[in-house]
Amino acid sequence: MYHAVIFTGLDYGNRSFYRPIGAYRIRTELESQGYSVKVIDHFHNLTTEHIEQVFKKYVDSNTLWVGFSTTFINTSILLAERSKFFQDLKKQYNVPIVVGGAKAMVEFLPWADIFVTGYADSATLAITDYLAGRSVSEPLWKDYKGKKIVDSNHQYDRKDLSNIGVTWKPEDHITSNQALPMEIARGCIFNCAFCNFPLNNKSKFDYVRVKEDMYNEFMRNYEQFGTTYYWFMDDTYNDSMKKLELMHDVITSLPFKIKFDTYIKPELLVRWPDQIDLLAETGLIGASLGLETLNKDARQAVQKGSNVQGVLDALSLMKSKNDGQIKIQCNMIVGLPHESAQSVKKSRDALIKNTDIDWWNWYALQIHSKEHHEYHSPIDRDPGKYGYEVADTSKMIRKNMVNDNIWITDWKNEHMNSKMAQLLAAKLRHLDQPYLKIAGWNCGSFASLGLDVEDHYNKHNGLLQSMPVEIMEQRKNELVNNYIQTEIM
Repeated sequence: MYHAVIFTGLDYGNRSFYRPIGAYRIRTELESQGYSVKVIDHFHNLTTEHIEQVFKKYVDSNTLWVGFSTTFINTSILLAERSKFFQDLKKQYNVPIVVGGAKAMVEFLPWADIFVTGYADSATLAITDYLAGRSVSEPLWKDYKGKKIVDSNHQYDRKDLSNIGVTWKPEDHITSNQALPMEIARGCIFNCAFCNFPLNNKSKFDYVRVKEDMYNEFMRNYEQFGTTYYWFMDDTYNDSMKKLELMHDVITSLPFKIKFDTYIKPELLVRWPDQIDLLAETGLIGASLGLETLNKDARQAVQKGSNVQGVLDALSLMKSKNDGQIKIQCNMIVGLPHESAQSVKKSRDALIKNTDIDWWNWYALQIHSKEHHEYHSPIDRDPGKYGYEVADTSKMIRKNMVNDNIWITDWKNEHMNSKMAQLLAAKLRHLDQPYLKIAGWNCGSFASLGLDVEDHYNKHNGLLQSMPVEIMEQRKNELVNNYIQTEIM
C-alpha cells in the first residue's frame, strides 16, 4: 500500500483543462526518498462513494497521511461542506489529514490536522519523515487552534532548484496531446504593491532551475508520452534576459519543437525588446500578462510604471510574430489607487478596440487581513500608504458580502470600496464575453483535449463564445470516466 495518498484536481471551467503540478512534485520528492505515494486526480468529479473507495483501496496501516492539494479545488463546497463526511473517514481510518496548495488556509477545516502553505516539497518530506519515525525532530510547524501550520517558504526555503522536476507515470493517464505543467523558477524579483505571491522581491537568478535538469525533463516526457506542449510555471517567466537565453539554449537543443503558455511581465518587453524574438523562437503560444490598468497614475502607484503606450506597442510587436499565433491575455484589477469606475471603463473601451489583445479578465483588488496566515502584499502591510481604509475583520459580519473569505478584509478609498469593486469586476466580466477570443491558458486546454487552436481561429475568428464547449465537455468526461474506472473502482 501507500505511505501517502494525495487528492488533487484539474481546473474544470467549461473552457479549461489545467493539470496541477503540486501533488505530483511532492510525489516525485517523496518517492526519491523511498516512500510510495498515490495521487488521485479529478477530485471535482469524485462522489463520496468514489472517495470512500479510494480510502478502501489505497489507505491502510502503512499510510502515514492523506493529503488534499487545494489549488484547483473549491475548498468551501468540496471540503468544508463535506466536513462530517471527512471527519467520519478520518475516524474510521485513523490517519492524519494534511491540507496544502494555494488555498490551504482559505477555509479552516476542523477535520484536518496539518496545513502546509507555499512550495511544500521539502516541508512535506520533513512531515513524512517525522510521521514515519525517520526523524525524531518535529517539523518546523506552529500551533493554531489545535492544528499544525507549516510555512514552507520561510521554514523550508529551497534555493537549490537543481532537481525539482516531476516524474510523471502511466497511471497519471497522460496522452501525447496533453499540456503538462513544468516549473522553470520560483518566486518573482518584483514587488508589485497588490501582489501577495510567495517569494516576491527575490534576488535576481535565485530559484531558477538548472539547464540539464530541465533538458532531461523535456526528453523524459517526450520519450514516455510524446509531450510537446507545456504550461511553464513561473511567476515572471521573462524576468531577465539571462533566463530567457538559458531557456533558448535548452529548448533549441531539443530534437523536437515545443509550444508553451506562461506568465509574461509586459513592462520587460519594453525594457528588453529582444525578449520578444526569444519567446517567439522557443514556442510561446499563450501569453498571460499582468496589465492591471491603463491608468498611468494607478500603474505608477503600484510599481507597474507609467509607460502605457510602450507596453501596448510591445504587445503589438509580439502579436506580429509567428503569423499571429501568439495569443495574448491580460489580467486587469478593479480598485487600484487613483482609479475611479470611469477610469476602469476607459481602460475597458481601449481593450475592446485593441485587436492585439485576445482576452482579458477583471479581478477586484483584495486586501488581506493581518490575521491571514500566508503572505502579504505591500498594500496588505500598509494600506494607508496607498490611500485605503480597512475594516477590523474581528468585528465584521460577512454573510451578506460578495466575498465570504474571512482572510479578505473590507476596504475603501477615495473612489470606491471593496464591495463596489467586486460588483463592477463581475459586471465587466459578464459584459465582455462577446469580445473575448481564445488566449493564454486556453491554448493548452485546447491542445489537451485534442483540438486545434489555429483551426478554430481560422473558422470562427477565435471567439471564446464559439469554442466547442459540448465537445470539450464530452472529451473531459471520457478522460475522467476512464480514470475513475481504472484508478479508483
